[in-house]
Amino acid sequence: MVSVIIPSHNSDKTLSKAVRSVLGQSYHNFEIIIVDNGSDNPPVLDDDIMSDPRVKLQVEKDSLGAAGARNLGIDMAKGDYIAFLDADDFWTSDKLEKQLHIMDTFTVDGKAPSICFSGRRIVDESGESTGHYIGCKKVVTYDELLTTNQINCSSVLVSKSALTGHRFPEDVKKDIHEDYVMWLSILKDGGYAAGIDKPLLLYRKSHDSKSGNKFRSAIMNYRVYKYMGLGWFSRIKYMVTYTVLGIRKHSKIFE
Repeated sequence: MVSVIIPSHNSDKTLSKAVRSVLGQSYHNFEIIIVDNGSDNPPVLDDDIMSDPRVKLQVEKDSLGAAGARNLGIDMAKGDYIAFLDADDFWTSDKLEKQLHIMDTFTVDGKAPSICFSGRRIVDESGESTGHYIGCKKVVTYDELLTTNQINCSSVLVSKSALTGHRFPEDVKKDIHEDYVMWLSILKDGGYAAGIDKPLLLYRKSHDSKSGNKFRSAIMNYRVYKYMGLGWFSRIKYMVTYTVLGIRKHSKIFE
């Protein structure tokens, strides 16, 4: 079974679409754990969603942050696999089926992937396609992931066993890409991530988001390197690579 964890904070405008994209999957053996943390009002979902026994809504009065909400979801999860989906993103109907196939059949040197992720099609705040697609490599190792984080959280399917001993960091005092820390921590143990270069994720781009502010995102990326214990020379080296690849990824000049 797959446990799909959806953190929510004042996400009424987009949450239903995210949940319906999971309910519409061609693979049906899943549970959806919505962790609403500190919203002004608890989310209101249609009766047909809440009547589905696979949907669980956990309402927390205090804001846990995205990291805390995901960690709580992991603690509640009953599945052998965990998938993450942000409340403003949504999936194509074959997303879980394709990823489970990769997790079951794909190997490198006889070893199955710890993480499976996918490419993403960028949509605007109304959910309409911008025409921009961000692809991914077939295999990503720890060293390759340090150069740039091509693993988008909402595209991830990870075996629950690979999460043993790993948590999204809640102990940081400043903004950080907590999901990037998680993937690096898992792959540092010697695993690898398998990518499906297809737009199985529809990623909603918001100018107010962490990733929407490129300068802020770069600072957060640097903090990840520091959090992971990289020396100053390695941090600068990888930041140069991060900047160059980021320009190539987001600028149409390089498409």
